[in-house]
Amino acid sequence: MRSGRVDTDVLVVGGGPAGLSTAHTVASAGYTTLVVERQQSVGERVRTSGVTALRTPAQLGCPAWLWHELGRLRFSTLDDDVILECDPRPLCVLDVRGFYRWLADRAAASGAEILTGASATEVRTSGGAVVGCSLDLGGDQIEVAARVVVDASGYRAVISKQARLHRGFSRFGVGAEYELIAPRVAQDEAVIVLSERFAPCGYAWLFPWGQSRARLGVGVHHADVRNNPRLELRRLFASAAAFRLDLTSASVRESHFGLVPAEGRPRRVAADGLVAVGDAAGHATLVVGEGIRIGIRAGEIAGEAISEALKRGRTTRDELGAYERRFHREFDRDLRVGEMINRRLSRFGDAEWNASLRLLRSLPTDLVLAILESHLPRRRMLAWFAAHPMELLRSRGLGRAALGL
Repeated sequence: MRSGRVDTDVLVVGGGPAGLSTAHTVASAGYTTLVVERQQSVGERVRTSGVTALRTPAQLGCPAWLWHELGRLRFSTLDDDVILECDPRPLCVLDVRGFYRWLADRAAASGAEILTGASATEVRTSGGAVVGCSLDLGGDQIEVAARVVVDASGYRAVISKQARLHRGFSRFGVGAEYELIAPRVAQDEAVIVLSERFAPCGYAWLFPWGQSRARLGVGVHHADVRNNPRLELRRLFASAAAFRLDLTSASVRESHFGLVPAEGRPRRVAADGLVAVGDAAGHATLVVGEGIRIGIRAGEIAGEAISEALKRGRTTRDELGAYERRFHREFDRDLRVGEMINRRLSRFGDAEWNASLRLLRSLPTDLVLAILESHLPRRRMLAWFAAHPMELLRSRGLGRAALGL
C-alpha cells in the first residue's frame, strides 16, 4: 500500500457509519473498495452521543452487547418534567467506538480494505470527472485512482468542496460531552434538558449506556449563538441537580466534541465519479441531530447505485444520480421538516420550552418519538391537532412546526 500509485474501483474517504456502510455494500457486490480514515483507528475519537432507533443496530445484525436499550424518555426544564414510558422500547444508546469498529470489521469481511492514519489531500479530476485522490500517510504520498470516490469525510465535506459538488456548510450543531461513571443515574431513562441558560439555541442530554456509564452533553447551534458548549457543559455538570439529574459521585472518564451540519441537504450529492454520504451530504435529522441511522441507510443506497453504475461501466452523474433520487424519495421530506423544526426550536427560550412540555405531555408517545426522528405521520398529526385545537395554540410554535406549517 505504500507504493506510489494504487488502483481501486471505489475509494471511500472517511471511516464513519456512512462510509463504512457504503464500503460494505460495494465490496459485497464484488468491487475492489478502499476506505481511508484519517484517525489512527476507526472510532478513535467519539463525536456523537450514540442515541439512535433500536432498529438501527438490530436490523444490521449487530451484537446486542454494543447497544443499551432505553425504556423511558424524560424532557426537563428548570420548572417541569415530562416522562414518556416506552413499550416496546424504541431507542438505544450505542457503544459508539465498538459499533464503528464492528461496521469496519463487517466491511473488511466483505472484502473492503481499511487504511487508517491516511488523509485525502487533493482530489484528482480528468475531463471534469473525479478520478481519484492523493493521500498522505504520515509523510508518504500515494496516488489512488478510483472509478468512483465517496466523500464520507464528515461535516468538513473536504472532497465535495474541492470537487465543487457543493459549497460545504456554515451552520452547525456543536456538541461537547462527558463520558461519565455515574452510579446514581437511572440506566433505563434518557433525559433531554431544555434550557436557554445552559443550552442556548440547543439542548442538553443525559444518556445512560449500561454498567453505571452515562453521557452528559450540551449542544448549541453556531451561527445562531457563539457560546462554547464546553463551558456550558461544565456549568451543567455543576448544576445537574437543578434538572433532577443525580450525578452524586459521578466522575468524568472521557471528553467528546463534535459538529453536525445543521442547514439541510445540499441540492447535489452526486457528480461524475463522485457521491457524498452522511454528514458530508447533510444527512442528519435535525430535531435532535441524529445522523447514524440516516448515514447508514444513505451508504446502503449509495453503495447499490455505485455497484449498478460499475456494472454498466458508466460512472457519470446520470448513473450515480440514482442514489440521489432514491435517497430524496425516502428522506427528503423528513430532512426538510427536521430542519424547519430545528430552526424554530433554536429560537426558543424558557417560556416556549415550558409550553412545549405541556404539549409533549398531551401527545401520544409514538407521535413524540416520530417528531424526534423527523418522520412525521402528517395526516395523523393533523387529525390529533384538529381534535385538540387549544394544544396547537398553546405550543408556542412547536405544534405548527411539527405539522410543517
